[in-house]
Amino acid sequence: MTTARVVDWIMATRTRLGDIRMNRRRAASRDFVRVEVQASRKDACLIRAVARTLRGPAEPAEAVRSTLEKALPHPDVNTAFDVFGSDLPDEAFSGVFDQRR
Repeated sequence: MTTARVVDWIMATRTRLGDIRMNRRRAASRDFVRVEVQASRKDACLIRAVARTLRGPAEPAEAVRSTLEKALPHPDVNTAFDVFGSDLPDEAFSGVFDQRR
């Protein structure tokens, strides 16, 4: 590879990195975060469509959001502390910590 081609490649790479940074800054200013998930191939289109809808206009996004919150089990539980710090009786955890890994 000639020196000129190497310089062109380096400049193109820097430009792309700058574009990526700018895009992420714009997304952050709109209160968006980057999320990566692993899913089966058959669900990939569905997950992309849900994400696209949630990023879009408020009314359709809110409809999808409320439907998902109702359909998913325990949508308010975010961390292990939420579960273990809850008011559940001790019987709810019987056998959980006795399992071998």
